[in-house]
Amino acid sequence: MKTLSFNNRKMPPVRALLAILIVLSHFSFFGVAELRFLRFLAPVCVSIFLFISGYGLMVSFQKKGKDYLQTFLQRRILKIALPAIAVSIIHLLLCGNGEISLLERIRLVFTKGSTLLPHYWFVWVILFEYLVFWFSFKILPGKYPPYSILFCTVSFTILTILAGFDRCWWICSLSFPTGLLFATYESTIFSFCSKREGHYWLVLGLSGLISAGLHYIGNPICLTCCYIFIPVMAALVIARIPLDASRLPVLKWIGTISYELYLIHITIMSFLRGTLVYISSDALYIAAVLCLSICFAYGIHLLCQLLTPKTN
Repeated sequence: MKTLSFNNRKMPPVRALLAILIVLSHFSFFGVAELRFLRFLAPVCVSIFLFISGYGLMVSFQKKGKDYLQTFLQRRILKIALPAIAVSIIHLLLCGNGEISLLERIRLVFTKGSTLLPHYWFVWVILFEYLVFWFSFKILPGKYPPYSILFCTVSFTILTILAGFDRCWWICSLSFPTGLLFATYESTIFSFCSKREGHYWLVLGLSGLISAGLHYIGNPICLTCCYIFIPVMAALVIARIPLDASRLPVLKWIGTISYELYLIHITIMSFLRGTLVYISSDALYIAAVLCLSICFAYGIHLLCQLLTPKTN
């Protein structure tokens, strides 16, 4: 199957840009007021990350079939869990545990959605989605698995809203099954868009109007549905952008460590404006955070590669 939106040439630069934008958007939480305007980009970027994850899994399954599931848990789950564990250890060493015991920390995750690091909800959500993906495609036939994943994600969203979890747990959750379904019907979507130029702009424009309307209404259900259409718009736009990782070596490299960069940056931000170290200059603080975050992310990436069992 020919992929049109997020192929191997486009994926690394896109991941890199998303990770960098998320990092920049979080500086305002640590006193860099000039970057406060970027806060609205964080959920947008995360929704595209989740969309890409669902899209990538579906494309891989379409290419490899049931064989893809044989080493799925070993490869995919470890790639999510190992960096998260490594960053957790680094955070405890550099920033402490807030005097909360391990058992209490586990209880808080499942009862209130409170994690060691505020952005670690993403780790739990993506692990949930990956496990649902594996289970659905393992036991269900035909075209049912994507809809099973959609059902489980909607159930997860409702439960986290009712449990009073922070909105970051659920606001972008539907982006993952949207990516799966987009990959399933990608050829049909782009076939329609390519018939006439107006079709492309019609789909893009309607997605934008629906997304804006849902965001304006603002209740939890509408906000969640809003992030169905935002990554679809991104996919339509990226499909027309001539991104090529080979011509963007720095972004290509950062793209390979984008997940680790996402995980570690809050720890570095907290440490460099904490009790032991405090960099008062915003410019120096931003530069130090970016440099150290990238260095730590690369080190964690290499370490986890060594710890991950090799599969054929």
